[in-house]
Amino acid sequence: MQNDMRSTIQAAVAEEVGKAMGRQLELLVKIAQFLGIEPGPTPAASAPKRAPISPPAPKRTPSVPVRKWVKPQAASKPARTEPAPQKSRGRARAAGRTATATAPSPSPEASASYAAGQEVRYKQGRGTFSAKVKSVDEKAKTVTVARVSDGKEVVRPFDKVTPV
Repeated sequence: MQNDMRSTIQAAVAEEVGKAMGRQLELLVKIAQFLGIEPGPTPAASAPKRAPISPPAPKRTPSVPVRKWVKPQAASKPARTEPAPQKSRGRARAAGRTATATAPSPSPEASASYAAGQEVRYKQGRGTFSAKVKSVDEKAKTVTVARVSDGKEVVRPFDKVTPV
């Protein structure tokens, strides 16, 4: 029954494809006439028709069962009693530093001496900027500074700000 349906479908598809190909051939002939090309017999037009494809033979069930690949379960690792070693990233701490960059940062006691209007330098990203202190938050240990270059206000922790 399934073979009958398949062959019926194949016959219907072949018929529709034949009609479509016939329309395409008519259009190609009209285009050739418009362009002034003589339509002649082409190898594709004179090619013999192929016989319809017979349905494939039914698949046999394998005599040996096929086992699907299963990801192996990872064995549980024993819990560590010591902390994991920290891997270093980037360059070594001492590499590329100049004498001015290695100056010690001010101690927490000295950082409390910031006052509004004081000239300071602060670190942001890879650079340092000149700025004036706008306000100091002792509880959060932060300083609000305004950049001298563009006036942008930035909040930085005490250890990133150094008095000039």
